[in-house]
Amino acid sequence: MNARRVFATTLLAALCGTAFAAEPDGDVLMQAMRDELARATGELAMERMDRPHFVSYRVDDLRLVRAGASFGALLSRSSMHNRYLTVEMRVGSPELDNSNFLPARLGASTARRATLLPQRDDYRELRRQIWLATDAAYKHALETLAKKRAALKDRNREELPDFTAQEPHQHLAELSPVRLDADAPAALARRLSAVFRERPRIDDSVVNASQGVRRTYYVSSEGTAFRYERPSSMVQALAKTQAADGTVLQDFEAFYEYEWADLPDAETLAERVGGMADALLARREAETVDRYSGPVLFEGQAAAELFAQVLAPRLLAARVPLGEDARMDGFTSTLRNPFEDRLGARVLPRFLTVVDDPTLADRAFKGSYPVDDEGVPAVPTTLVENGVLKALLASRNPIAVAERSTGSNRGGVAVPSNLIVTAKRPMTGAELREEFEALIAERGVDFGIVVRRVGNAFNKLDRADGVRAARGEVPVERLLRAFKAYPDGREEPIRKAELSGVGEAAFRDIVAASERATAYSLTVVSPTAYTLAIAAPLYGYAPIQPLSTISVPDLLFEELTLREPVGNIPKPPVLAHPYFADGAEE
Repeated sequence: MNARRVFATTLLAALCGTAFAAEPDGDVLMQAMRDELARATGELAMERMDRPHFVSYRVDDLRLVRAGASFGALLSRSSMHNRYLTVEMRVGSPELDNSNFLPARLGASTARRATLLPQRDDYRELRRQIWLATDAAYKHALETLAKKRAALKDRNREELPDFTAQEPHQHLAELSPVRLDADAPAALARRLSAVFRERPRIDDSVVNASQGVRRTYYVSSEGTAFRYERPSSMVQALAKTQAADGTVLQDFEAFYEYEWADLPDAETLAERVGGMADALLARREAETVDRYSGPVLFEGQAAAELFAQVLAPRLLAARVPLGEDARMDGFTSTLRNPFEDRLGARVLPRFLTVVDDPTLADRAFKGSYPVDDEGVPAVPTTLVENGVLKALLASRNPIAVAERSTGSNRGGVAVPSNLIVTAKRPMTGAELREEFEALIAERGVDFGIVVRRVGNAFNKLDRADGVRAARGEVPVERLLRAFKAYPDGREEPIRKAELSGVGEAAFRDIVAASERATAYSLTVVSPTAYTLAIAAPLYGYAPIQPLSTISVPDLLFEELTLREPVGNIPKPPVLAHPYFADGAEE
């Protein structure tokens, strides 16, 4: 920082009534956060009320250009630059504070309210907005702590602190100039969406494309501070059709990269999107499976998606919050992760190991980061070793079997970064197929099932086409590309099917895994994430879904059950799609 800027910054501080040491690189936002933090930790108090024992500020500066198109026509185009402030305010003591508590009125929580800061580096206005959010967070924290103490009067409490200590950590990365191509997403979305104009019977489709940069700034009363940036680029193609009887069929392709230039070229993307559309249309005439029980081989994306939906959420530590009343306690009791009681037990075959590693520099892994949202440095964690559960990913909210953070907090809860599943004795593709066919013969059935694509909740047009599961089962999204596989090599597509009776126990009976592994990026959703975020001592949030990457080999299950989806089948459109009606002009 030059002398003139130092003088100006110091003068501005004097006018605000606060003296501070200027940031060495002239980061005005970081300076405003530090100075307001110093005031909050030193002066924030109300008479006869608890003081804060921990305060942190996190700002997510998000710049994004995005566009959506359908059948070659642009539907939307926008650009944004928002700064989201999250205040973590803990009053009381680390042993008992306002966290891990679920109020009876969930709408009263401040954890899901976006708090915006000025986009410009206006020091005085930044201080004012942070001050207002801090004041509101403190008052809300006091109210929450009072309710929590009242709820504890007639109930026992688990003898665990609400917050664990952490050594201060500094990570201040240099920031690069933001350069986004405002026209590129729109041009690519239009080009890729035009692919569907060549495919009759595609009833609806959309292609979304975006390019952005997120800069994250953080300071805490413990002395931790970090700053880093993360570029992101995404292309998503969604399509839907209906079979002759009205059965809704969907499919998707999604591509994630850090830099826009790292995405596949437009021709390659068009081929992938066209291939997805062709596979979707082929299912219109395919047969259904009323019910099947036997060997199932999950390949590529299907293996990774299945692992992400069924097993990955069980690898996350979840502190069950105290409910304000008996009704809320009944609800929170359903949030407990059964894997907390399985540490040291076998949860996978003895030949499989699972490691979560946020430090990977390989650009194929999109879940990497230097520090988590609580300022805990990223480190690898072995979760499953030779089939035995060794650890759970945890935040600084301890549970009995995970008292220390693994540096996995993203968005208020523990989330996987890069989950790497490796096999001790992997099989070649040919060997895995032979094992599959041997199981088919052993069961005495005519065919087995190969699954190559499983649906994803964030990547479908018709969200009403969902899956429900019985108690104790995991609702796995529809099987989008499943095939009857015969011993002579023939494969017949299945129109639509879903898994039945799937739970974590099924993964213990995996028979074999391949040498090949698929690195697949997606948003891993824990069923408890929303509730746990409400129970966190946060004021404001950034509406950013963190990406995880799961690297999984092909997985062969000895026995799973498939069934035809149940429920009402909507009627197909009365008139034909206008693009493909007789006599319609291009």
